Amino acid sequence: MRELSLNELRQMWAKMWGLEPHARIGRSMMEKSLTFKKQNNLTQEQKARLEQLVKQYKHNPRCFDGSCSSLKPGTRLIRNWKGKRHSVLVKVDGFEYQDCLYTSLSQIANDITGSRWNGYLFFGLKKAS
Repeated sequence: MRELSLNELRQMWAKMWGLEPHARIGRSMMEKSLTFKKQNNLTQEQKARLEQLVKQYKHNPRCFDGSCSSLKPGTRLIRNWKGKRHSVLVKVDGFEYQDCLYTSLSQIANDITGSRWNGYLFFGLKKAS
């Protein structure tokens, strides 16, 4: 793939993945992505994560510009609220809190506080504007 121009590499990437690559994806990342796509040697967890990222990108192609927070599976979020420690585990398909799977941090924040909260704000991942 080194012999391809950046434009040719982007065209190949678009054909393989079925969507245009983000403007900030560099040569190295595109080459690695294409290698994985060709070899199809990803673990089930990696495939699920990749599927999640592709859905996120299709929904909002600018989501990786730094404005959206992307949490990696395995990350643990801790928040103390009214003297009680609350722990959330980021999973590939959502967020685990008290042995239940949630699709959003806001749902968890609402359950903890009893009122409407932005989950990213509640867990300190986003600053109030």
